[in-house]
Amino acid sequence: MVAHYRIVEKIGAGGMGEVYLAEDTKLKRKVALKFLPPHLCQNDDCRERFKREAQATAKLNHPNIVTIHEVGECQGRPFFAMEHVEGKPLRSCLKEQELDQEEILDLTLQICEGLNKAHEMGITHRDVKPSNIVIDADGRPKLLDFGLAAIQGVDRVTKTGSTLGTIGYMSPEQIQAKEVDQRSDLFSLGVVLYEMVTGRLPFVGDHEAAVMNAVLNEAAEPLSRYKSEVVDGLQNIVSKLLEKDRELRYQTTGDVISDLKRLRRDSATSIVSHTPRARTTKTTRYLVPALFIIIVAIVLILKPWQFEVRSTHEAVADDNRLAIMYFDNLADPTDSQKLGEIATNLLITDLSESRYIQVVSSQRLYDILKMLGREGEKKIDPGVASQIAKKAKATWMLQGSILRMEPKIELTAHLVEVSTGNAVASQRITGEQGETIFTVVDKLTVDLRDDLSLPDEARAELDRPVADVTTRSPEAYRYYLEGVDYGYKHYFSEARQSLKKAVELDSTFAMAYFRLAGLSSGAELKEYRRMAMKYSEKASHKERSYILCYEVFYSGEHLRALKMLEEIIDRYPDDKEAYYFAGVMSQYNQDEDHKAIEYFRKAIEIDSLYGTAYNSLAYSYNEIGDLENSIWAINRYIELAPDEANPYDTRADLYARNGELEKAIESYEKALEIKPDFHSSRLKLAYLYLFARRYDIAEKLYRGLCSDSNANRRSLGRLLLTYIPIYQGRLDAALKTLDDMVIARRVEQDKMGESDFHLVRASIFEEKNELETALTEMEKATEEFFKTYPDERYYSLHIYIRLLAENAHFEKARSECEMFRDEIERHDSSAIWTYWFALGCVEFAQENYEESIARLEKAAENEADFSTQYMLGRAYLMSGRLGESVNQFESTLNRYEASRAGSTIWSVKIHYYLGQAYEASGWNKKAIEQYETFLDIWKDADEGLKSVEDAKERLARLKNES
Repeated sequence: MVAHYRIVEKIGAGGMGEVYLAEDTKLKRKVALKFLPPHLCQNDDCRERFKREAQATAKLNHPNIVTIHEVGECQGRPFFAMEHVEGKPLRSCLKEQELDQEEILDLTLQICEGLNKAHEMGITHRDVKPSNIVIDADGRPKLLDFGLAAIQGVDRVTKTGSTLGTIGYMSPEQIQAKEVDQRSDLFSLGVVLYEMVTGRLPFVGDHEAAVMNAVLNEAAEPLSRYKSEVVDGLQNIVSKLLEKDRELRYQTTGDVISDLKRLRRDSATSIVSHTPRARTTKTTRYLVPALFIIIVAIVLILKPWQFEVRSTHEAVADDNRLAIMYFDNLADPTDSQKLGEIATNLLITDLSESRYIQVVSSQRLYDILKMLGREGEKKIDPGVASQIAKKAKATWMLQGSILRMEPKIELTAHLVEVSTGNAVASQRITGEQGETIFTVVDKLTVDLRDDLSLPDEARAELDRPVADVTTRSPEAYRYYLEGVDYGYKHYFSEARQSLKKAVELDSTFAMAYFRLAGLSSGAELKEYRRMAMKYSEKASHKERSYILCYEVFYSGEHLRALKMLEEIIDRYPDDKEAYYFAGVMSQYNQDEDHKAIEYFRKAIEIDSLYGTAYNSLAYSYNEIGDLENSIWAINRYIELAPDEANPYDTRADLYARNGELEKAIESYEKALEIKPDFHSSRLKLAYLYLFARRYDIAEKLYRGLCSDSNANRRSLGRLLLTYIPIYQGRLDAALKTLDDMVIARRVEQDKMGESDFHLVRASIFEEKNELETALTEMEKATEEFFKTYPDERYYSLHIYIRLLAENAHFEKARSECEMFRDEIERHDSSAIWTYWFALGCVEFAQENYEESIARLEKAAENEADFSTQYMLGRAYLMSGRLGESVNQFESTLNRYEASRAGSTIWSVKIHYYLGQAYEASGWNKKAIEQYETFLDIWKDADEGLKSVEDAKERLARLKNES
């Protein structure tokens, strides 16, 4: 209860507030309560801004503005009660459906009416954007979130020169931190209107600075570029709203309303302009033929098509867009050896080498089949084939059959013009005895090049045998295609098995090594990368480009790798994988998730059924704090693949990272119901049961790993069994479990987890305050890790350096840090966060807390690892930055993931330190809750643990004081 409001559930959170659905027990109605977050309550500026939002909105009474009912405070936290709107944000509406122009004009008019009311009251919103406009059940838009509002006659609370707003929707004067007035809202309204019409923002860039530059200096593309048949006059309104000089922009909202109403009236009667008139004037009669003659003259004399800014081969390639249908294996109707699929893919690869033909990828054909409800079909009748070709925007279509496999392979193919359905050429190719499918496909390629009537320049192109850009082994190619199929389903274990068989059959198969690298880590990843590069000349142009691009990426040159992908996209514009890979690479770069989202959405534009892209899109939305769209994306993947385990696993990850423990457990269980050997879900599910303190189920899952057929998983299972007593604070019991493991390890001659074995022991001895023993164990862990992974020694050094500092070996710790950095820069720049983490821990041990914060924040910028977040929270606490400490611990506690489970002791002690942060902030009730949680988890903990004794003393004192 908060005053007379009963809180039902949390429904939203943002930078300046947390919003809860509540019941007004007096008036028996639903309301929304907005609270200032706890960590901002001590900040006078934030409190003032929050109060100002309530004051601003409370002054307004309009059907297009959310109503404020009451302003209050509870336990030191300001809040206000406002109208609860049953509906959804405009942002969600734009994602779910395309609005027609009548709807757009109607919504914009109503938004203007609400803004006009605010402007009349002397209030400038300053953050007009789709997520701050909610559409109620009656389709009425309502403005909300006046948290950045500027109120006429009220002193500014923000510091001079500060920039408030949302990048992409801000006016030029906002970006330049100038004083703003209602004209700034009109610019933002122009951005929203542009987005409603086109589905995209008018000002975009690779990063915030680029977007700001676009707002200040670049003109928006015309609406007609993205939307045909735009109502006459709408472009004029948008252009005037987006005028960069506010003196030339609309001056009042009333002016915009007048123009919109006039436009709506005119567009409603515009059909009259399309009705033929009975009479024409003399001028028109002579003008139309004259214009026609002039246009013909321009066409014949100037030949404007020659001024296209693209090379001839690109133009020819567009004109020769070829869709190759799956070859029907008449000789073996079940296609048991996948010869039909192999022939199709080889022919696509072979013809794609030409810059004068644009070949539709096999994956694109597969995607279109899915769209038509014919997933997995290989035998395609002419009618369906024509549908596929038209959806692929192909000029030509090739249908083929395998007539005979023994003693000679015999193929037949028919080239069809898609627009007419006429067959323009036929080929019948018979191989010599002993010739493979590769040679027969080469012969067919030569014939097809002739039939397509390519220019003379095409004949000069090098036409390498298809075996030279793939493999000479049909069996290897079959396993390769099988591995790719498994990979798309995220069945990585099966994918690895198939791809490994491919390279066993052909040790020079470059693309099989490339795909294996994408499924590997550590030393295996490096070896597969090396082999892919070694044989990269045995790949097609596109595939070789991918191999080189990823090699650049792994070397740490992420921006250069992205540029290389853009070049692939230029040449192969319908290759969805290029956009997908670009999105994945963007995810690796700090603050590039918005760019990643753009790439993933582009891949989905090419293939609306691209489950893998929806999967990655969901993670990117989550990283920018947009849980609503994150869940939308993953639920879309589930709709597309309800019988696959991976989308449920991903949804569980998203729930887990947002504190939804039970929902995450339910979704992991669903993944395992579909695929019981989906080990990713099994392992993460065990962690969640550990966090939920359902230790019996966690133990059952860990023991299941101990009996797994895979030796590595058995080793991991034995180690994870120690997590349960460690999580309970029963450290001596955990040490005994580790000792018992030694026998089983000796029987199996298991050396795989030797370093982890010592690492866990080190963490136990550290908590027991036996620091020298902990350091000795960590030295053993590091030594064992180096033996197993000699090229990756940097992966464990950050923990070793932290324990050196804990033991006051500061000079050695700093020296190791510098050598550590050299190792990372030589081998893997993406691991640089471990260096900053180690250095931050050294500063912490020396009580240089501000320096520690600076280093740990750099680590957190590169990797949201639990240990980094935990140490950063402690550093904030020790430096007296209590609000930041509370915020850090609270957000970290809200994420349930593997890195937290791996820091088993710290994942419990975070409650202890959050209790201290609350206590120091004067929030005693919250402190009591955290100490009680900590002591409840460690109720059976070993005697003599300092943190337990201290927590008991603090808890007793706080209870006495209360």
